[in-house]
Amino acid sequence: MEGPVFFGGILFLLLPFVLFSVTAGVVAYFVVPAIVHRVRHDSALVTLEQRFARGEIDSEEFKKRRQELIAR
Repeated sequence: MEGPVFFGGILFLLLPFVLFSVTAGVVAYFVVPAIVHRVRHDSALVTLEQRFARGEIDSEEFKKRRQELIAR
């Protein structure tokens, strides 16, 4: 009864899968929220710039709201 399955060999077969899964989970946990936040932040700035270009808000309002968005 020798071979890769016995004497802890199965652990070495599963170890790369477990390490890959944990690494992928950690990366997803930290990277996905950062990407989502950036998309939301950028879309808010684009909307603000469009409203300013259409004349819906004046220069002072644009500057104030832009500073608030950049501070986030």
